[in-house]
Amino acid sequence: MKRYLCGRIFLGVMFAVLATRILPTTPALTEAASAEGKRALQQLIEGARKEGQLDLMITSSMGQKGAAEMVSAFKQRFGLDIKLNADLSGQESQTFNKAVVETKGGIPPTFDLMQGEAANILSIMDAGGAEPLKGWEELLAEAVPESYKIKEKISPQILAGYGFLWSTRTTALLHNPKLISEADLPKTWKQKGDPKYKGAFSMPPWISALLMATLKYDRAEWLEIVKALGRNKQQVLTYDAGAERMLLGDLKFLYGNADMYFDKKAKDPNAPIGETFFEDLTTMRQVLYVVRKGARNPNAAKLFALWATGAEANELFEKYAFTENSVLGRGPISRKIVSALEKKNIHVISWFDSAQTVEKFRWLSTNEGKEYAKAIAKAQREGK
Repeated sequence: MKRYLCGRIFLGVMFAVLATRILPTTPALTEAASAEGKRALQQLIEGARKEGQLDLMITSSMGQKGAAEMVSAFKQRFGLDIKLNADLSGQESQTFNKAVVETKGGIPPTFDLMQGEAANILSIMDAGGAEPLKGWEELLAEAVPESYKIKEKISPQILAGYGFLWSTRTTALLHNPKLISEADLPKTWKQKGDPKYKGAFSMPPWISALLMATLKYDRAEWLEIVKALGRNKQQVLTYDAGAERMLLGDLKFLYGNADMYFDKKAKDPNAPIGETFFEDLTTMRQVLYVVRKGARNPNAAKLFALWATGAEANELFEKYAFTENSVLGRGPISRKIVSALEKKNIHVISWFDSAQTVEKFRWLSTNEGKEYAKAIAKAQREGK
C-alpha cells in the first residue's frame, strides 16, 4: 500500500513539474490592474450604450439566423439595447482593400469592426486605419477570462492590441474514400506533385496557405513544388466548390480548412468525405477582428472584438458556421480537430509562433515578398 501511495505521489509531483514546463501560464492581474479592468469595461459598456449602434462584419457562413443569435447573445451579455448591422456578404480581401483606400483618402470607414486573416489585419494597420485597444489585457481579463489565460495567442505578436482572434483555419487534406483511400493519398505537399495525381485535385484561387510553406521550405524549392501542383491540378476552385465536386466524384481530394469536414458531415452524415493532414506541413491561419480608426461606434466595436474571442461566441460560430478555434479549443469541432492532430502527431505552425516566423511574415509585405507572392500565384494557376 505504501509503495502504491508513494508511486501516486511521485507521479503527481512529476506531472506538476511537467505542467509548469509545458503549459503556458499567465500571471494574475494585480488588484489595481483588476480594478482598472472593471472600470474600463464599464466605460466601454456605457460608451456602447450611448452610441446605440455597431456596423460590423460577421462571417457569411453564419447565415441570417446565426448572425441574429450572435447579436442577441452579445447584447444580452453586456445588457445592451443597440442596433447591430451585421454584414454577411464575405468578400474579405476586397473589403479590406476598400478599407485601405478609405483610410488613405480620409473617408469615414464603412465598418466599425472588420474581420480577416492576419495579412489583411496587417494591411489596414500599415495603412494607419486600425485603432488599438488601450489596456486590452486588463479588459480581456475582465470581459473574457478564458481568453486572457492565452492572451499572447488571442492577440499575438505584432498584432497585439490591434487584432483579436475569433477563429483559426487549419489546413487539412480532404478526400473521397470511395475514390481514394487515406493510405493512397500523398503524405507530403511534394508528393502531391507526383504525375500519378494529375487531375485528381483542385486548387483554390488564393495563396494564403501556400505562402505559409515558406516557414518550412526554402523559397526557391517551394516555388518549384507549387509549379508541380499547378501542373497536376484539375482546375482552380474555391474550397466549397472543390469539396462539392469531390463529393460528386469529379475529384479525389483537395486541401482546405479542417472544419469543412464537419460542415459536410452535419449536412449529410453519409457524405463520402474523409480528413487527414499533410505530414510535412500543416498550417494554421489566424482570423481576427480589428477596430477601424475613426469608427463611428468605437466602444461597441471594441466590446464585440473582445467578446468574440471567448467561449460563448465560439459556441455560436461552431454551431452555425462550423468554424474552428483550435487556439481556444473549447467547442466540439475545435476539440476534435485538436485531438486528431495530436493523435497523428502533427505539429501545426503559424505566422506567430516566434519572432523569426513574424519576420518571414513581414517579408511578404516587401517588394521582394510581393514579387514572390506573384510568382507563387502564377505557379499555382499556370504550373510554371
